Amino acid sequence: MSAQTRKKVQRKLKIRGYGLKVDALEEILSFVDRFQDAEDEAIELLLDQLEHESLNSSIIDKESVHRVISLLLEAEGATDKDGASSSSRSAVRVIDAFLVPKFHYDPIKKHFFQHTGSLPIHGEASAKVELYKDRFLLLFQRVSRDDHFSTSAFNAQTSEFGSCEICTIQSLIGQPGRRWVMGVISQLEDGHFYLEDLSASVEIDLSKAISFP
Repeated sequence: MSAQTRKKVQRKLKIRGYGLKVDALEEILSFVDRFQDAEDEAIELLLDQLEHESLNSSIIDKESVHRVISLLLEAEGATDKDGASSSSRSAVRVIDAFLVPKFHYDPIKKHFFQHTGSLPIHGEASAKVELYKDRFLLLFQRVSRDDHFSTSAFNAQTSEFGSCEICTIQSLIGQPGRRWVMGVISQLEDGHFYLEDLSASVEIDLSKAISFP
């Protein structure tokens, strides 16, 4: 095992806030040596799994490394004579989707709340609409907290364009001048594009639009 790989392992662990005992480092290098064509992936996989262990110290010992490596090797392909898994333990962790907490964003109170009711396996027709609505609200609250779009209590100019408070599309009616809006570009009709938010939609001309990578 090259000195470069040794330094790479030590550097990655240092970034994560861990140190290594000498024998633990040798154990890791021995494992990584099995995957010379995917060295970085093997290191990251091992370190990720180590972080899931209940470590008693920031200095990782050989026993902890050996335990994790054994799990990974079992999951990779250790089988018994009947072709079944040789151990009931696995590096793959299955999490029930119905046990994961679900959160929704309240645009009025501007905070997240946990959904406490039961969720059906098959969603109704309105579920897809709610999905895109929640996604839009998540993006909107993130953009609204940006310094360029947040409202200053002292009306301080936070941008070269002055106040950049985001307005709804519906509020543009009868309001001349420059306004800032946030919406989704959709094609409601063939050849016609619209910018829409939760209040209204307006047709836009994209013939001179410039896209940025």
